Amino acid sequence: MTTIKEINEEIQRLLRETDEDAIEEVKEKYEPFEKNMNSLLECEDLETYLEKYEQMHQEDEAVLKCFNLDTTEELKTYIEEKEIDLDALKTETVYASCEALKFAIYDSEEDDDY
Repeated sequence: MTTIKEINEEIQRLLRETDEDAIEEVKEKYEPFEKNMNSLLECEDLETYLEKYEQMHQEDEAVLKCFNLDTTEELKTYIEEKEIDLDALKTETVYASCEALKFAIYDSEEDDDY
């Protein structure tokens, strides 16, 4: 299984390799994802994680929709069905953030083509 450290290294690599003309736009698009990811990673238990996720969702700041799930209830069901513990959930959170970065890079590069 991929670790948080390995995914963070991938995030840093992606940022280093981003075209310098697009880097500011990419960082701006990625910033809310990174902020939410870091906030979720600070949680010390599953209950706190879910509460924080719900708060982000209610404040319409849930830009980090882990696992393509829209609600906290869907996330709870996913966790129960997959029997995911907090450490695995945090790893998947970082992975989701990395995917958001990839999308921001792709989107910015596509904008530069026009």
